[in-house]
Amino acid sequence: MSFSNISIMRASREALNPHWGLGVLISFIYVVIVGSSGYFVPNLSELIPLLFAGPFSLGFAYFSFSVIHNKPPYLGQLFEGFQSYGKSFLAYLVISILAVVGFILLIIPGIIISLGLGMTFYVMADRPDLSFIECIQESWRLMRDQKIKFLGLNLRFFPWYLLGILCLGVGVLFVIPWHYASCAKFYDQIKSEN
Repeated sequence: MSFSNISIMRASREALNPHWGLGVLISFIYVVIVGSSGYFVPNLSELIPLLFAGPFSLGFAYFSFSVIHNKPPYLGQLFEGFQSYGKSFLAYLVISILAVVGFILLIIPGIIISLGLGMTFYVMADRPDLSFIECIQESWRLMRDQKIKFLGLNLRFFPWYLLGILCLGVGVLFVIPWHYASCAKFYDQIKSEN
């Protein structure tokens, strides 16, 4: 394989350099609406993430592609996933159900499923002509021999998230856009190799 996870992380961080403020703002909006909504609307704590996580994940993929392709990102990209609401919602729902079933079947299958479907929203952002099922299938195809490498990339962010939490949680807002941009860069690499 011609790329390393460290080089992906470094290139993504460098691409983000002029856009950290926007990345942090987008992360803040994402965390408040998807991650913290249960605190503000306790009766809908499970429903709001289910309804919004898919479109926002797609929006984050749009933002990440702009960053790594040296195109000007903008705040509205986070909400562009809502233009494909049905497709992004269904993709998130199917991925969540498959992952939960996999975790019920002794955890390892859930990890394998999550890794295999980890590129779904990047496929969706890159190839809007595909249906949500085709995006899921394409992610699985692209990740066929890449799951361990992708796991390694995600594990490299674990200490950064811990450090972000230790910084009163504010540091996490810097890690999220870096993580998403790195996943977009990973997608570009495996797509070019396929």
